[in-house]
Amino acid sequence: MPETKLPDAGGSPLARHSKAAGRTVYTVVPKAEVKAGAHRAEDDKVPLAHRVSAIVVAAGVAAGTAAIANAATSGSSSELAAGAEFGAVPDQQPKAVQTIHDVNPGGEVGRLLQFQQMYAQQAFEQATKLAADTHAQREAAAKAEAERQAEMRKPAKQREIEGWIKEAIKVLQANGTNIDNNSIDEIYTIIIKESNGNPNAVNNWDSNALRGTPSKGLMQCIDPTFRAYKLPGYDNILAPVDNIIAGVRYTYARYGGFHNHPGLVSMNLGGGYRGY
Repeated sequence: MPETKLPDAGGSPLARHSKAAGRTVYTVVPKAEVKAGAHRAEDDKVPLAHRVSAIVVAAGVAAGTAAIANAATSGSSSELAAGAEFGAVPDQQPKAVQTIHDVNPGGEVGRLLQFQQMYAQQAFEQATKLAADTHAQREAAAKAEAERQAEMRKPAKQREIEGWIKEAIKVLQANGTNIDNNSIDEIYTIIIKESNGNPNAVNNWDSNALRGTPSKGLMQCIDPTFRAYKLPGYDNILAPVDNIIAGVRYTYARYGGFHNHPGLVSMNLGGGYRGY
């Protein structure tokens, strides 16, 4: 017998089926309930556990989104990473093991930018130091060349005398005299005024000569003075370096240095040279 559907008292259709025994059985077919504003109808028979899971996931997504927003405004990269895990809050993030899914892209970009900044800073500092060193080397080379050119412009006699002075200064320094090449000009001036740069000069006309102790050598030392202020191994009063050593040591002992040398003091005041 064909199936016939009859309405029941509640509006639900009834399915009538014929049975072999000649009886008719009616079964209520429930209507699908559609709620206002819904996009689809849900079957009332969906298990409760599935519905609860869906609610939990939705709540988790909302919580994660809130965590991301909060971290974005607060500047906390750890909270941002934690909120990025759907539905997780920062305290619930696994911390023992990190997988590729746990990587915080913002943090990685930050680390890369920090590395690039450090690399750029180091490169800048190295370039700056190299430039400074190169500049200093160029300046030193230029100064040395200028000094060499100035030296070459000096008369040969002056270069020779200054060579003796430099050698004497080295010996004096090695024996405790506080002197350096800044005194070259002062010593040179004394030598020119005293002997005109002649290491064999002997003065036979001044008061010392009248007493039998003529002044000798570049710095015109008398024999008693030379013997008192010479250094061991530098015993020849007419040898340029030996004579300079004794004359400098005498000047330091008597005047405390060239700043009180009577001839230099007089010249600095606009007067003439005076013997010492």
